Amino acid sequence: MKVTEAAAVIGVDPRTVKAMLRDGRLKVRAIQFDLATRIHRGDWDAELERRMRAFTSV
Repeated sequence: MKVTEAAAVIGVDPRTVKAMLRDGRLKVRAIQFDLATRIHRGDWDAELERRMRAFTSV
């Protein structure tokens, strides 16, 4: 999925998603494809699920 798509899902700027990828706050595989960053959708879904479990268990 595109970084812009991921950013829209969580309601942040695409630059924020890229920063989260760089500093390890997002635990997903990201690849460079045609000069654009792509996020593996399965990893993205798993990360969102992990975050939701952490949020609801508080």
